[in-house]
Amino acid sequence: MSNEWKEYVSDPRTICKYGAKCYQKNPDHHKSYKHPPNLKAKGKDRQRTRFTPYDKKPFKADSEDVKPQSQDAILDSVTNDDTCAEKLSDSTPSPNNSKEANRLIEDNHDNYYGKETNNNIYKECFQVEMPDDFFKFYECLNEESSSIEHLMASVNLEMIGPFDLLLGKLPKLDNKDLYLVHWRFFYDVPEFQAVLKKKGKSELHIGYFRDNPNDKPVFLAKNDSSKDCIITPVAENIFAAVYWFLQNEKSSSPFMSIACQKLSEKVKKWGESNGYKVEEYEKKSRIKIQICKTFHGAGIVVPYNKKTQIGYRKLVESNANIKKMFQKLEEASGEAEKSKVLSEIQPLITYSSIALDECDFGTGLEAGMALFCSGIQELQSSATSLLSSSYTLLKREEFAKIIQVHMKHRRKGPDVALWGNKIQ
Repeated sequence: MSNEWKEYVSDPRTICKYGAKCYQKNPDHHKSYKHPPNLKAKGKDRQRTRFTPYDKKPFKADSEDVKPQSQDAILDSVTNDDTCAEKLSDSTPSPNNSKEANRLIEDNHDNYYGKETNNNIYKECFQVEMPDDFFKFYECLNEESSSIEHLMASVNLEMIGPFDLLLGKLPKLDNKDLYLVHWRFFYDVPEFQAVLKKKGKSELHIGYFRDNPNDKPVFLAKNDSSKDCIITPVAENIFAAVYWFLQNEKSSSPFMSIACQKLSEKVKKWGESNGYKVEEYEKKSRIKIQICKTFHGAGIVVPYNKKTQIGYRKLVESNANIKKMFQKLEEASGEAEKSKVLSEIQPLITYSSIALDECDFGTGLEAGMALFCSGIQELQSSATSLLSSSYTLLKREEFAKIIQVHMKHRRKGPDVALWGNKIQ
């Protein structure tokens, strides 16, 4: 990494939204915001992959045929200093960036993991172990059909994320951090890990939700990242979650009705025969244990001493006021107006940081979640800082790792696999 680039990365100032193309000549602007060094691109003939973290328009390939790259070229596309500079300088949303690649690597590896059932491998790749129902569901599918993916596709479902390990589709990478953003959607907090997705361009996905990375999942939930950040609990196990999906999906189209009904009957039978109840999650049980609701709606659970009242305190602003400030920031035009709104949000960040210092870790976590769920680029750095500190103090270091990598490679759209869209 060049000295210029090292200085840029270590600079604590906010990244200018215009990047290398900034037209501002005001000295105060350059004091407040950092700009990437002007590095000349190398290896122009090399096929590069770039992504725009806040681009609302997902990448669409011009052709399904992708030219193969060597292993060195793949790693270069992720780690090359000049490529990184280009990524950051072009990371501002623009209507002209609709063709930006949403993939982080090209899927041209010769070396893949086998069909792994060893939970140590899942922990190594995804920072968490997978529960028994995850493996049992795959086992039932495997007994039913020689082509599991086609069976699921027949009911508009796609197996994603950790399922790629069971399917033998996960390439071995030197940079294992990238696995943490494999099928991690824009609003997926570290507690939420997607394992199923509605096929096609839909961003509706289902995943396991854990309060602690070392504990078993509390429930499976759904989110549609094309709409909002809301995480809605649907079931306690994956059999019930798939059954829920099929019951809803069969009414979407008469062509899907028969296939969905047929598979839902089998899923119910498989679940009950293996001791898993096929019923919806009882949300009241969640409300009893959560310390607060949070912007994503699934709540958080942290240690809290009622006698000493240590562990959590309410945020300095109500959720309604916070939402209003976020809306004002999104609608702000010009640097002066944005700076004014950011100064209004700053007390929320400051007092949450003070709460962390005074052992109210839940407050820092709640505030960090709010900033994360806003999806606003100017709040990304503060969200990362609050969440990383909160998770570390709560001894949930795995979640701290996930949020740091996610914020570095945060992407919008339905195609958030490492290598882009894998839908057949």
